[in-house]
Amino acid sequence: MKAAQGQTPQAADPAAGPNKGPNCWDCRHLMITWDVRTPYGCKLMGFRSKYIPSIEVLRTDGRFCSGFTAKPAPIAPNTPKPKPTLAVGKTTNRRNTDPSGPFPQINLII
Repeated sequence: MKAAQGQTPQAADPAAGPNKGPNCWDCRHLMITWDVRTPYGCKLMGFRSKYIPSIEVLRTDGRFCSGFTAKPAPIAPNTPKPKPTLAVGKTTNRRNTDPSGPFPQINLII
């Protein structure tokens, strides 16, 4: 009846918000395959699909994926590395001290 009046039905608990499934891009089991026909896969469940695995599980099983495991947070470096500074206007002696030696002149005109 509410849908006929232009209102959308809501969940019983409005504080919970919409029930969304897991995001495969944040899951550690998502894999990108070499196959153009099935570019996505799930390492945990062992399948490849044309669609993101969580969508395929929802279509097949009718439930959200229960194998979602979040990726580990990236490890922050303990100490930041110093950035190299450029010596503006200073020339180097690299051409003379290069171990491979100076480049020989090549005559391209025959």
